[in-house]
Amino acid sequence: MKKISSGLLYTFFIFIGFLLVSSASAMLQYDHELVINLDNFVLSMKSTLTQIGDFSTLRIPLGESDRTYPVTEVFAESYGYSFLILLGAFLLAIVVAIVLSYCFMLLPRKAGRIVSRFLDGLDALPDVFIVVLLQLFIIWLFKNTGFLLFDIYTLGEDKIYVLPIVCLAVLPVTYLIKNFIFQLREEESKPYIEFSYSKGFSKSYTLWVHLFRNVWVHFFYHSKPVFLLMLSNLLIIELMFNIHGFMKALLFASTASPPAFLVGMVLLVLPFYAIYAIVSLCLKTWLKEGTTVE
Repeated sequence: MKKISSGLLYTFFIFIGFLLVSSASAMLQYDHELVINLDNFVLSMKSTLTQIGDFSTLRIPLGESDRTYPVTEVFAESYGYSFLILLGAFLLAIVVAIVLSYCFMLLPRKAGRIVSRFLDGLDALPDVFIVVLLQLFIIWLFKNTGFLLFDIYTLGEDKIYVLPIVCLAVLPVTYLIKNFIFQLREEESKPYIEFSYSKGFSKSYTLWVHLFRNVWVHFFYHSKPVFLLMLSNLLIIELMFNIHGFMKALLFASTASPPAFLVGMVLLVLPFYAIYAIVSLCLKTWLKEGTTVE
């Protein structure tokens, strides 16, 4: 009961934080000099709360035209599309990171150091550079072979998935690989690994059956910053590929409609906070029942 109460209180504070952020623009005015107007700030918060009650009437502009669209339609159409890309990139990053981490642990130490330097270099590359590089490669391939590997831009009502998912997954892969390797190195020095080797099990078997099984809990607690990183990069992906997604709609709502921005932020954060909270609670219950992670 205490955990449920603390979770509800935390959710309430998240909502209050979003309310303050959505109304922050009303606090600043410029008349020969920058002025902080707290009265406008309070009025904006009251207006935002009032308009949320009639959310179906809210409208926001999309693009540079003056035409506005109902927020309910915009969010309903873009929410699933954007988070399908996000979920696909997250799963792709996990699968690739697991496979590459497994291969890395089987490499000789000299080859492992070379791969580590490569990962450091890849991790230092800006997101936009990676997106542009992949787009240019596909254009070069199409010009030289006539084969269009993937669509690189959204036109009209078309939707693209593969390249945005790949681009969104690249940087988290490097973080996940480093995290996996660090956790695997920590586990590798423990006595049960030596016991596994003494029983005649191969390194590949011990690595997959014992080591990876015991780093999953650690991975879950380190997946939150990965998810937040991908969430912040999702807006860049939508702008670079001209995707009519949820993050772009939220960007327009942030300046045009504080109530729409507030609801959008709630839709953005609270479902995933709830998922992480439930999984975390299940893990803690499982560990308390006597299952230990070596």
